[in-house]
Amino acid sequence: MGMKIYSERFPIKYLFSEKGICLGVDTKKRSFLLILSSLGIMFRKRPVGDKVVESLNYEIDRIFFAIKDETKPEDTFS
Repeated sequence: MGMKIYSERFPIKYLFSEKGICLGVDTKKRSFLLILSSLGIMFRKRPVGDKVVESLNYEIDRIFFAIKDETKPEDTFS
């Protein structure tokens, strides 16, 4: 297990690990998640209060695949 640095105390959240970077921004109506990793770059809208990062134990690869597998076309930004 490698080192992870993360914070969830503010509206802008971050996770840094040897697997990549995950940044989140929470607003009253929507959350946004940006993942930069060797698997690719992903930017998605998420529901307010989404706990995908926490529920997948802050593992960027697992988060990337979970979001990729569940994303609908309207959740994707190009």
